[in-house]
Amino acid sequence: MTPTSYYIALIAKSFGLDRRAKRLADASSEMALLREAEYQLGSMLWEKIEPIEELSVEYWNLRKYIKELLEKRDSMNRLNEKLAVLHDERAGILNEASAEQEALEAKRADLLLKLEKFANQRDQLVRRAKEIRRIHEGHLTKIEVLERDGHKEKEIEMVKSEISNLKNEFHLLKEQRTKVADQLEDGDRTVDAIDQKLLELKQEKRDRAAVVFQEMGFINRDLSNIRSEIGSIEAQIRHLQAEVGRYISRYHKRNPECGKVARCERTMVEVMRMLRMSIAMNHKLADFK
Repeated sequence: MTPTSYYIALIAKSFGLDRRAKRLADASSEMALLREAEYQLGSMLWEKIEPIEELSVEYWNLRKYIKELLEKRDSMNRLNEKLAVLHDERAGILNEASAEQEALEAKRADLLLKLEKFANQRDQLVRRAKEIRRIHEGHLTKIEVLERDGHKEKEIEMVKSEISNLKNEFHLLKEQRTKVADQLEDGDRTVDAIDQKLLELKQEKRDRAAVVFQEMGFINRDLSNIRSEIGSIEAQIRHLQAEVGRYISRYHKRNPECGKVARCERTMVEVMRMLRMSIAMNHKLADFK
């Protein structure tokens, strides 16, 4: 708001045109702009204010806080670098395959192929045994029919000879099936032992990775604390720089040292002066005290 618009608004107010809400809203918006301008001015000029006795406290506190801020950021960078190394280390542990593990996995795969062959062989023996039983039952029925029909003894003996051969074959099949079953059982035990060893190796890797993960947790906790500290320091710095900007913009004409410091930012200081005037006029129009 300029002086001209202020007087126009003052005349309008005398005629009952009172826009109090708008005046307060304008003043609030301008105050936000002024506060930001004070901070920006202070952030640009604070390093030059050492000769200004009235800002001595702000200057040396800013020096202290900015040094702390740089140290905290360096610490955070070092922790982030360490965290990245630990991330890679943990991924490497979980993805690594030792020579022992690869040998065990190859042995397991080979055993599974052999066990599959043994299982197929066992199934073939069982099928053949079932066929022999059916043939055996058929031969017994054949002998019964031949004896009842009075066939020659020689023909019956031939069938009995075939039955004897079937029994011998069945006995051999049974022995082979027992042998194959033993081989399958031994193979299953070996696979179980390999699985247990592989499980132990994987658990060992998980335990090593867990140690790294725990260390990562400690680093993340430290990073969280540092971020909180950095946020607090940055807030302090912003507040002090805003105080510096406020003082310089207010006293740049009355304090020669402030005038020297503010010379390079004369335009900004003038804009801030106009903002203060506008805020005051808006408050007056709104009867704000």
